[in-house]
Amino acid sequence: MAVQLCGLAVMLAWWALRGIPVALPGVPASAAMLPCVSYAPFRHPHINPFNPAAGVTLQQIETDLRLLKTRTNCIRTYGLTQGLDAVPAVARALGMRVKLGVWLTRDDTPTQTHNRAQIDRGLQLAVQYRDVVDLLVVGNEVLLRRELSREQLGQHLRYAKAHSPVPVTYADVWEFWQRNAALAQHVDVVTVHVLPYWEDRPVAVNFAVTHVRAIAAQMQREFAPKPVWVGETGWPAAGRQRAGAMPGVWEQTLFVRELLLSAQQAPFDYNLIEAFDQPWKRSFEGAMGGYWGLFDQFGQARVTLSGPVAADRLWWLGWLGALVGGLIALLGRKARRVFAESARSDFSGWWMTACAGASLGALLPMQWLMTVQWDRTPRELAMSGVLMVVSVLATMAALVPVKPGHDTVPKTSHWRRFLSIEFFVSACRLAILFCAATAALVLLLDPRYRPFPWWWFLSPAVTWTAVAIRQHASQRAITMPEERLLAGLLAAFAAGITIQEGWANSQALGYSAVLLLLAITLGWPEFFTRRANTNPASKAAGADTSVV
Repeated sequence: MAVQLCGLAVMLAWWALRGIPVALPGVPASAAMLPCVSYAPFRHPHINPFNPAAGVTLQQIETDLRLLKTRTNCIRTYGLTQGLDAVPAVARALGMRVKLGVWLTRDDTPTQTHNRAQIDRGLQLAVQYRDVVDLLVVGNEVLLRRELSREQLGQHLRYAKAHSPVPVTYADVWEFWQRNAALAQHVDVVTVHVLPYWEDRPVAVNFAVTHVRAIAAQMQREFAPKPVWVGETGWPAAGRQRAGAMPGVWEQTLFVRELLLSAQQAPFDYNLIEAFDQPWKRSFEGAMGGYWGLFDQFGQARVTLSGPVAADRLWWLGWLGALVGGLIALLGRKARRVFAESARSDFSGWWMTACAGASLGALLPMQWLMTVQWDRTPRELAMSGVLMVVSVLATMAALVPVKPGHDTVPKTSHWRRFLSIEFFVSACRLAILFCAATAALVLLLDPRYRPFPWWWFLSPAVTWTAVAIRQHASQRAITMPEERLLAGLLAAFAAGITIQEGWANSQALGYSAVLLLLAITLGWPEFFTRRANTNPASKAAGADTSVV
């Protein structure tokens, strides 16, 4: 019971801490305007840049830019299709500046008609809106995506530079500029992306702005006398932790404020990514890709420039879920006692049932939030639904009484075997072990864009551990080799995740701890029974294993 109470207390404390506003340095009005912000209008799930039929209207662009004008007087764009070629005209009407982007991709024919057509359209707009367009950005991370070779890109840049009335640049991650320094001769400005969260060695948010400025200074030294512009920098508001880099609303707000304050003390030119959340990016970059906006997809401001900030304004849902879950669990136990006169009524059993229900309830808002942020396809939604059901059933199975002498599934071919309590418990144990091992293996093999799904396995792990400690020698022994095999694999995968992610990743450490606890409890119950065998009181209590 103490284990469950501690686990529930930790969950409730975690929710409460997320709701406490934390003081952050405020930005004075004199430094509140960002020098430039990346703008893409694809902030609705059904609109993305890969669907030519899903264009944006002039009215939407005007609405977006009016909102952005409260934060900046400059926007950077990335393409000219789907109505985006109207941006310079709207910007002129609103008195804003534009870094005009031309999207390059794989050359589709030997004559390179697609990319050449895009460049020509960008050149036309640069001439027509010379008073608005400050920079022509020809290509964005095509070297990083390996869509063009350095030679192909160089040809496009030479052509654009020869015909452009405004300075020409190419934008890519700073390491790719280092590897392809020869391209600098074809541009007027070297545009580098410095994203501390996505670095090969991720940088924690406390040091992120210092890192951005250090890389900008380094690149300026390497490419002098060419000017260097930080074309992208920012921080995600959601996603998984990478080393010491934790995404979140509080972290994003801290980054933006420190960036503004740093630029006030020692000015440098940069562009913040991005204006609005882009839901379509989740398909390629997980939750992290869809939550970089100053504003969310509905146009609501996320990043504030003054006052304290809480990590989650809906923290109270965790407490409400715990209350509702605990009450439902108690009502279910009460109903069982009404229909099963043999059910034992003991205080600790009631507490364990209430704690199990409260734990499930406290985790439900997190499960819902993570489903919204991470699931991108019907298949992923279905998998989340299956995991939710398995999590609930595995937690319930821990509270099901197993009578002495029935520590294994009955060895009978009769169909009633599949309706027995023992079979239900065994099936739930196997299911949660299989799901946990599968999720851990997938994360181990493909970690970059996947979460640490501890919210599915925390409640079963804590509940089974509490029951094991309480029942000691009466705990049902593991006799099925499949359970030991899965538990062993789960423990190995947990260790692998810890090694792969590193000791700085607190999310990985917590997730691995949950998996390891689940593996030990279900795979090696003798860890508890060995201690119980030396306790006479535990031996005397062994005649009754009822929990619920």
